[in-house]
Amino acid sequence: MEPRVFSFLIDEDGGRFFGPGPMALLAGVRETGSLSASAKAMDMSYTKAMRILHDAERALGCSLTLRSIGGEKGGSSSLTPEGEDFLHRYEAWRQGVTAAANVGFSAAFAGVAGVPRLGCVVMANGEATRFGRQKLVEPLRGRAVVSHTLDALVSPRLDVVVSTRWNRVRAVCEARHVACAEPAGALQSQTVHAGVKALGKRAGYLFVQGDQPLLSGASVEALLDEFAAHPDCVARLAWQGKPGSPVIFPGYLADALLGLEGDVGGGELLRRNPDLAAATRLVEARYPAELDDIDTPSDLERVASELVAVREAMESGQDIWSAAGEKDSAPGELGSSL
Repeated sequence: MEPRVFSFLIDEDGGRFFGPGPMALLAGVRETGSLSASAKAMDMSYTKAMRILHDAERALGCSLTLRSIGGEKGGSSSLTPEGEDFLHRYEAWRQGVTAAANVGFSAAFAGVAGVPRLGCVVMANGEATRFGRQKLVEPLRGRAVVSHTLDALVSPRLDVVVSTRWNRVRAVCEARHVACAEPAGALQSQTVHAGVKALGKRAGYLFVQGDQPLLSGASVEALLDEFAAHPDCVARLAWQGKPGSPVIFPGYLADALLGLEGDVGGGELLRRNPDLAAATRLVEARYPAELDDIDTPSDLERVASELVAVREAMESGQDIWSAAGEKDSAPGELGSSL
C-alpha cells in the first residue's frame, strides 16, 4: 500500500483548471517548442489541448504560452515569462504536497498493509543511583516495574525496543518477546542512539521511560493519533498543559537524535530549537499519575497504591482522576530519561 497524490487548482466557481495534465502539457511545450507536439505526446487532441490552455489562462488572467502560426518551419509555441513562473511554482507546490502526504501517510497508516510501524524506544539504561538498586525489575504488584510500562506499548502501530545494558531488564523483556538494544555506555545520548539505530528509519520515534508503570495504553494511542495528524511536530503527553513523557519525535529528526552527545536525551533538541519546542503538540493524559516515574523506594510504594486505586476505579467505573489523585506538582520537564 502506498499513497498517490493528485494536486489540482480550483477557480472561483469551483472548477478545476490546473493539475497534472495541464502541467505535463506546459512542460511538453517548454521541451518541444510546440503545443501540437506536446499534445500528441500525451495522446491528446490539439483541440482539447487548446481548451485546457484557455481555461487555465482565463482563470489566471494571463497568457501562459506564446504561439506563432505558419512560417517556413510551421507554427511554434513557447512559455511566456508568466507561464514559466507559474509552472515553476506549481511544480514546487506539487512536490511539497506529495512530500507532506508521504510523511502523513507513514504516520497515519503505521503498521497497516506493510507500512512500517512507528519506532518506540524504552529508556531502561539508568544506574538507579537514588533508588539504590535496579528499580526497573523491582516487583510492583507481582511484576517488574518495566513490565507494567511495556503493558501500555502493546500497539499495532509500534515496534518496541528496550535500550538497556542490564541483564535482569533484558530477561524481563525476553520473557515478553520484546526486543532489546545494548547502548555503548551509561549516557542518555548512548541510550537514545542504541534504540534509534536498532529501529532504523521510521516516520516517528516514541521515547518512553522504563520506570513509568502507570502509563496507559489509551494515552499512548491518543498520543499516536495526535502525531498522525501532525507528523512534522513533536508530540508529548501532558497533564493540565504541563508537558512530560512519553514524547514522539518526527522521523526527520533521526540524524539529530543520533548526533546527541553527553548525558542528554531528546529534550536537548527542544532546548536547542525554540521553534521546534513552540510547535510541540501536547496530549492530555487520562489521569495525572500516568506521568509519574520512580526514583526512590518511597516512589515505588506510592505508585503501588496508585496502581491499586486506578484499577479499582476502572473496574467500578469511578472517575479515574479522583481515584489517582490530582498532583499538586507538575510533571518534570521531559523526565530524567529524555
